[in-house]
Amino acid sequence: MVRKLLITSALALAAVLLFGACKATDTAGGSAASQAASNKNAAAPAPGGGTSTVSADGARRVTPAELKQMLDNGTAALYDTRAKGAYDAEHIKGALSMPSNEVGDRTGELPKGKTLVFYCT
Repeated sequence: MVRKLLITSALALAAVLLFGACKATDTAGGSAASQAASNKNAAAPAPGGGTSTVSADGARRVTPAELKQMLDNGTAALYDTRAKGAYDAEHIKGALSMPSNEVGDRTGELPKGKTLVFYCT
């Protein structure tokens, strides 16, 4: 029971860090493309795809090309954290809807053994 509580707490903390990173992106006015290019140049590939570099806010970033590779390899699960209406209007192919205010209650749905990628706009 304690182990389950610790795992759930760890997943919830990871989700909070990822969602915070979503809002923290591009505060200096740079473009997403330039950020992706700098991440690509500064980071070594991690096992299973993506990068091994973790940003100052504790979240690991991936470029669109890295994400595509991870999804093609089956090593990542992609979640759209916007409101359900925004997801229904459009979303990245293969993404699942998990609004940010529901993540804490839905951690049991997150797959184990895959890199979890959350995005918002």
